[in-house]
Amino acid sequence: MKSTFLYRRYAEDNGDLAELYGGEDDAALEDHFERYGANENRGVTLGDYITVEGVLCSEQGHIYLSGWADRRIVHSVAVTIEIGYMSYEIGEIDPVWYHRDDVANVTGDTERPSGFVALLRIPDLRLHARVRILINGKTMYENPVMRWRSVDHFLDEALGACAQLADRPIGSSLPAADRLRAPMQEIWEEFLGAVNYTKAYEHRPGEEVDQSIIITLYRKADMLIPQLECLVQTLTDTATEVIVVANQLRDADLRVQELAGFCQMHNIRLQLYLCSANSGFSAANNFGADTARGDTLIFMNPDIFPPESAPEQALAFLTSDPGEALVGAMLYYGDGMLMHSGMYVAQDLAFDARSGQSRPVLRVEHFGKGLSHHIGDDAGKLDRAMAAVRDHPFLVTAALWKIRKSVFNEMDGLSTDYLFAYYEDADFCLRMLQAGRPIEIDETARWIHMEGVGKANPPNVRAFMWMNRALFTERFAASGLVAPADTDLFLL
Repeated sequence: MKSTFLYRRYAEDNGDLAELYGGEDDAALEDHFERYGANENRGVTLGDYITVEGVLCSEQGHIYLSGWADRRIVHSVAVTIEIGYMSYEIGEIDPVWYHRDDVANVTGDTERPSGFVALLRIPDLRLHARVRILINGKTMYENPVMRWRSVDHFLDEALGACAQLADRPIGSSLPAADRLRAPMQEIWEEFLGAVNYTKAYEHRPGEEVDQSIIITLYRKADMLIPQLECLVQTLTDTATEVIVVANQLRDADLRVQELAGFCQMHNIRLQLYLCSANSGFSAANNFGADTARGDTLIFMNPDIFPPESAPEQALAFLTSDPGEALVGAMLYYGDGMLMHSGMYVAQDLAFDARSGQSRPVLRVEHFGKGLSHHIGDDAGKLDRAMAAVRDHPFLVTAALWKIRKSVFNEMDGLSTDYLFAYYEDADFCLRMLQAGRPIEIDETARWIHMEGVGKANPPNVRAFMWMNRALFTERFAASGLVAPADTDLFLL
């Protein structure tokens, strides 16, 4: 078979080359096509083979792009972003590629991933209303009135857009999580550096205390007053303070009035701090720990309550000395059935048949889940729920923690590398165990955890949980404290 380069057609389609080489220099024209023309998609209506579907921009120059491409035609993706009268030539990028059946059905290419997601950054951005995005020199997106997001809104919306990847099987999506979490973490770190905490209320300031209860809220505070009412006897009878750290608290003025009224009726030590944005679980609790005056820190979710039937055993947990250990408690559902008696980390293999690759991936599981143990059962029945826990390295959930402030500080607090929430308490526990520090569960302390169940997580939450899992896996996959998957049923 004979193949011939149609150099005259190439010159006719590309006037700049006809002017440079003429229409008869077949060797020069073919050499140009081999070197540059194919990658520049000369002679191709590029919009038929690559499309930009999603664009988000932050006022600090973060750019989210998503779309699809037929990678048999489009071999590279070079991006230029024009903003007003400035042109920012990003150059060739390496986006995250993923398989899209809807595109494959049209292009006929089922082998190569066609969908793409990219996170870019323009330093020293000059804002303007008009934005144009070019790929390989061709206009792919234009917006005469760009809505520039603040960093926190950009982070939420970009994470939500990534949920399309987070919802895929972990074997095919874990590499994408690894790729995307690095730029997301950079945005997260920048965002955390800009948040601030403001003291909105304080009652009985300056007094010496023995222990500090830290309660972190997000938006809602519906359970705060009922929770304080359940704790009030301990709060008034002992040298205990409460520090409430509220992320994006709704109706903040009303909540301050409610707390002030409560403190007039119950003479407790209390401080309320409002965060300017959602600083997440780790940063908010770390701030509460820094602010705390007590030698013992008690981290408590806003939906944790002592049982009505026997609150004494639960409340005693708040004032007992944790020693050098991190101490957790037994947690039960609202109906009194066992939620779990500690946590452990298991390792699976995430596999992708398309690529022929597999790799470890970690998940956090719970001891005792599914056991028929009620909060009112005797200690003998509890022994069965705790049998596996006592024979295996275990973790305790930060829904209710107790630890000396000195130990918490020596461990550098909760890691703020995790976006918003999830996996930071397991990370802290594994670091404790790796440092040779004890973790205990107080089997006499039984608490109700009114955790919401059965609700689907929003897209942005599914995305940051997915990225946090990738980070957690990277840090601890080689740890000897991780249980292989085939022991799970035994542990349960």
